[in-house]
Amino acid sequence: MRVRYDATAIAGLDDPYPAYAALREAGPVVPAGPGVWAVTGHADVTALLADPRVGHEFPDVVYQASGEPDAVTGFFRATVLNRDAPVHTVLRRAMSRLLAPRAVAGLRGRVDELVGELFTAMDGDADLVTGLAAPLPVTVAAELLGIPVADRDLVRPYAMTLARAFGAGIRVEGDRDATAAAVTWLRAYVRELLAERERRGRDDDPLAGLLATADPGGAITAEALVDNVIFLFFAGFDTTTNLIATGCAALLSRPDVLARLRAEPELVPSAVEEFLRFDAPIQATARLTRAPIELSGRRINANRLVVLLLAAANRDGRRFARPDELDIARTPNPHVSFSAGPHFCLGATLARLEGAAVFDRIARGLAGFEPAGVPVRRLHMSFRGYDHLPARVRLGAFPG
Repeated sequence: MRVRYDATAIAGLDDPYPAYAALREAGPVVPAGPGVWAVTGHADVTALLADPRVGHEFPDVVYQASGEPDAVTGFFRATVLNRDAPVHTVLRRAMSRLLAPRAVAGLRGRVDELVGELFTAMDGDADLVTGLAAPLPVTVAAELLGIPVADRDLVRPYAMTLARAFGAGIRVEGDRDATAAAVTWLRAYVRELLAERERRGRDDDPLAGLLATADPGGAITAEALVDNVIFLFFAGFDTTTNLIATGCAALLSRPDVLARLRAEPELVPSAVEEFLRFDAPIQATARLTRAPIELSGRRINANRLVVLLLAAANRDGRRFARPDELDIARTPNPHVSFSAGPHFCLGATLARLEGAAVFDRIARGLAGFEPAGVPVRRLHMSFRGYDHLPARVRLGAFPG
């Protein structure tokens, strides 16, 4: 029987990594549907992420197949994620101003403060998803973009609704209409937010003047900039939420790893990278071939979808020693969880900062951290995370 990649089947597995191993064993390229191929190995995935012969702009038929309303597909088509050069280059440069290293570094103290507040609120039995992993990136993104505190409870549900449509989620009746309504509301809100910031015109405000970079006669319109600010606000929710949740789950289920992190808290940065590798927050990403490609002896024609299995690449034994072992001291760690090449994740620095703040607090600032129930996985064909992660948290310095 011919092995093929079935995203829906893998999404339902509590542990998908044996399935990814079987796909790697079957070959570097395996079928994934009519005209669709999945790439399984680290070397090939890494090469294709940077290959100019593959792109991230998809034809109409791909968006039509999603079943989403036109407002939603139009929104996603406008984002920096789904544009290629030269439009991608210009958009990425504009968006990078909002996530510049200086701007992110300036958040370090505030992120530590937020993490402390969230853990304090969870003292006792808690859900690490609803109490920590979900609210932290939402709050940080709101502060980074300068969304007024008074508006955040209003903005958050619309952003979360739109985030649920990001990637190939398991959708239920009514989701699509709610997502279209969220796009309309958020566009109006962000358009006014940018206009107001432009009127204030502070030199230290990365949002001020953003609309002035639009070229009405060119590729970058004011509407496209609005959509990309919205995208930056919610796009990091899932990645960072899943990084925090899967990292916490790994520590809760492996007391030996937790003990080592507490004994050697200087390993927090490498632990973040290992959590990203071991249980990738984004399991796969798709590309479109612009020209025929020879890949490990197989020819893939132009205008074919290729699914790059980031999670499979991260467990490839040809690149990682003991790939199925969680080693928080692993170095080097060339995982591809933030992609690579021109579409390398814009929010990677911020996600790492938030993850490090959480795991440093667990290592140094808790008297107890242990499981308190059965974790509930989130069903999603692209993202790997949890809906619920019960834990018992006790404040105070670790007694070791």
